[in-house]
Amino acid sequence: MTGHSESLPRARIIRKRTVFDATRMKGRRVSNHYLSLNFLPVDPQKPDTATVAFLTPRRLGSATKRTQLRRRMREIYRRHLGKPVEKNYLVWVARPPAVDLSFEELKALMTELRKKAGRD
Repeated sequence: MTGHSESLPRARIIRKRTVFDATRMKGRRVSNHYLSLNFLPVDPQKPDTATVAFLTPRRLGSATKRTQLRRRMREIYRRHLGKPVEKNYLVWVARPPAVDLSFEELKALMTELRKKAGRD
């Protein structure tokens, strides 16, 4: 094993409650039937590497289903949507119908929202 992980670095995940709440309350939102994307510009005075979060509320189902969906969302973001330097804080929120989506369907919907947000 090489020790090199291809997963999304933990430093990229929003952990501060203040950043998280500001993005959800003050930021803009685009959504569809399956997902919602909240986004807020990063303060250029205080750049932060933690720029993305993935929420899977309890109403989606069991912890196993929520964890699986969150991992799939993280992987799609890492492979296809993430930028080396993100200009916005992004908070992805899954809705109940998202649990039944295939990887490719979820990828298409996340890509669509990212474009809708005008961030591509």
